[in-house]
Amino acid sequence: MSINATDLYEDGPAAGAKAKILLIHFDGAIDAGGAGRMAIGQMLRSLHNERVATFDADALVDYRSHRPIITVEDWVSSPDMVMPQTVLDLVEDDMGNPILVLHGAEPDAHWESFTNAISGICERAGVEITFSLHGVPSGVPHTRPTPVHVQATDASLLPAGGATIANHMQFPAPLSTFVQIRMGQRGMGGLALLGAVPFYMADTGYPAASSALLTSFAKFADLSLPVGDLEQGAAQDQENIEKLVENNPEIAHTVSALEEHFDAWSGGDGAIPLPGMGQPPAARGEEKATKDIGDVIEAYLAQVSRAKDEEIQSVQRAPRVDNPEEPPKPDTLEDVLARVEARRNGQEPGPSAP
Repeated sequence: MSINATDLYEDGPAAGAKAKILLIHFDGAIDAGGAGRMAIGQMLRSLHNERVATFDADALVDYRSHRPIITVEDWVSSPDMVMPQTVLDLVEDDMGNPILVLHGAEPDAHWESFTNAISGICERAGVEITFSLHGVPSGVPHTRPTPVHVQATDASLLPAGGATIANHMQFPAPLSTFVQIRMGQRGMGGLALLGAVPFYMADTGYPAASSALLTSFAKFADLSLPVGDLEQGAAQDQENIEKLVENNPEIAHTVSALEEHFDAWSGGDGAIPLPGMGQPPAARGEEKATKDIGDVIEAYLAQVSRAKDEEIQSVQRAPRVDNPEEPPKPDTLEDVLARVEARRNGQEPGPSAP
């Protein structure tokens, strides 16, 4: 059922703003390492922004996929729920250049009507090109600069000399790509920037990819964008992981294998060794060995207390009950390394394996 596009949103204080660029990122879409989400968060925290439009979550969002966040204090539920939002903001870079930023919960329904609404706003605003930001899990080591691959709605938009892939890909589309394809049919070209995230960092924040995405976006769009906080977070990540690698020769060997794999793939042109993108036989043979570092680093990161992601909501635990069951002890690095060695020897993992 089609919905009138103008019924899907309410105008904000910056309604009618003009901008040549639309930047898109939705929570819940493809985004390894939270790369795109942290990049958008960095922009909104660091740059002047005003609301252009707020979309009707009740018409677009399935609350089972984006559940409202409630607060409970002393067993009393607060009436102030944090509801999912999809919004369009006007953001000005450090030089005052305007950018329209579409972000928030990825709508679950009425994609065509939603896209018509966005297209109408963008046409009136004078938008000429769209960008979207994504993190993608890749066979890259954390010791190398984060490559950024470019996907476009038209081949003429791709940078000269960029990395190529040996085959075609098919995958379920995120709404950002859907919007870009539909807007491309209306004459507004689109670029998706894909930051390569080490597969062992895909489920935790990876600021290095966020910094690389913002830097690439700034270069493509000729903007001045802040990346300092993200670079600081990336440096802290490097220090934490390097300490782990230095104290574990076996992990260092695996990182070295990943580096050789990456260097052989990139050949100096920034190609991304994504899983399934025409892996050569040698790479497929190395797959089991390179995945070992994921087990080890995931166990290490689980023991490191991090407060760098300000957007993560915490849930207050219920009061302690009598005679609680003793919680299972978390894996240590030694436990994980033992499982890695067992797999290499062709043995089944023990009872402690997840």
